[in-house]
Amino acid sequence: MHAPTFYIVADGNAYAMDENGYMFGAPVFEDNNVDWENSYEFDPCDEDVEYVAHMCKMLQDVQAMSEEQQNGVFFK
Repeated sequence: MHAPTFYIVADGNAYAMDENGYMFGAPVFEDNNVDWENSYEFDPCDEDVEYVAHMCKMLQDVQAMSEEQQNGVFFK
């Protein structure tokens, strides 16, 4: 698997979004490289579901800000 366009890393995990808006996670090695081959889906039954939801919201915000910057939303 190749690296997705949008992802953030926090606490040993990468939170990623593919081109269709599907979000998933992947472990991060000690050398800070992301292990995309062992990516995983988020489980809504996990005890840290609120943390994962927060990170996914931040990921959506990063994507929106990146698209605004690339599309020239800001004019003076």
